[in-house]
Amino acid sequence: MNKQLIKVGRAVAGVGLSLALTLSTTPTVAYAASSAEIQAQLDSASAYLADLASQSSEKFAELENIQADLQITRDQIVNIEGEIQVKEGELAEAREVLAHSMAENYKGKVDIVSFILNSTSFEEMVSRVYYANKVAAYESDAIATVRQIQQELDAERSELETKETEQEDLLGQAEASYAELQDLQASQQAYVNQLSVEVQEALEAERIAAEEEARRQQEAAEAEAARQRAEAEDAQAENNTSSEDTSSSDTSSDDNSSSSDDSSSSYTETPSYDSGSSNSGGGTSSYVPDYGSGVWAAIDYAKSQLGVSYSWGGYAIANQEFDCSGLVWWAYTQAGYSIPRGQRMANGYYDSMIGWCLERGGWTTNQANLQPGDLMFWGSSVESTGHVGMCIGGGMMIHSNYGGVEIDSVYYSSGSFVGGGPIV
Repeated sequence: MNKQLIKVGRAVAGVGLSLALTLSTTPTVAYAASSAEIQAQLDSASAYLADLASQSSEKFAELENIQADLQITRDQIVNIEGEIQVKEGELAEAREVLAHSMAENYKGKVDIVSFILNSTSFEEMVSRVYYANKVAAYESDAIATVRQIQQELDAERSELETKETEQEDLLGQAEASYAELQDLQASQQAYVNQLSVEVQEALEAERIAAEEEARRQQEAAEAEAARQRAEAEDAQAENNTSSEDTSSSDTSSDDNSSSSDDSSSSYTETPSYDSGSSNSGGGTSSYVPDYGSGVWAAIDYAKSQLGVSYSWGGYAIANQEFDCSGLVWWAYTQAGYSIPRGQRMANGYYDSMIGWCLERGGWTTNQANLQPGDLMFWGSSVESTGHVGMCIGGGMMIHSNYGGVEIDSVYYSSGSFVGGGPIV
């Protein structure tokens, strides 16, 4: 057996162990896993599937090589058998020529012993013995030569037949290994398909949960705003009652001359709750609770605007309208930070939100690494972004989208996510 066959045989023998090890490493999906966790499993399963495809391709090439070697061996066997037939024909022809030669020289067709013993003299007998020995030697040499060639050809044919049997065994093993790889690859493909479906289902579940959370937070914000308005109205009513009591007392003691002065002094201006927005929206309340300062305050300010409509063009009016960068700018401004108003790099590296984030450090292209308060950017590249939002933790973010200010998953449009990071 040649070295190539030995090498191929060892490779085929190791396939069973390789398949056993790879089968044992197939990942499983954890119950109630998040979309990010399932996506990580999907990425790992896809990489394993690609590795199986590579192994399958290599095994198929190996299988083709064994088939080619086997065909070469079979062709050699056919050629050897042809050569053997030729040599057998040459042997028969040599014997026929020898028989014809003896018949020509000895018409009486006597056997060699009679031919020698019937000599008439000693000299003739010696001559006949010499000639007979020459004939016997020629016949012996011819037979020995042909037989030697036949033996060599038979030995070569036997070796080739042994080689053929070994190659047939290797071919069977390679075919079995290739079939196992094909089955494993099909199973892994089904697993990848299943994970792809589960990722979409998880994303949809997170989207629904985010919408429900946004609705709950909006209702809570509205309830808080109503409570604080009621407290302000109660305070105003108490002030009015106190003014009326004072006016009545002054009238009874000092007559009507002092009533106008008392009325003037008892007037109290209704307190303003405008937290810094540029416009109240023509009658729309501009009241915003005071959440203090810091990154979490910026998040709370942004949440206080849930449900406010989207308006493209750079507007940032509390309780009325925001574009995507306007919401982020307004929330951070309310929390005591001064950041750029525009999000695009086209505004200038140091005059854009994305430029500040890149300069700040902590930039990441993996949504799973984002921290609360980090800004998130979408677009075709870092130099060409079209949307910005703010991470609020728990795999969620808040942004002003076409549906208004809303909370969504950080993966809501993962295909065009270019990265994000802290801006303060």
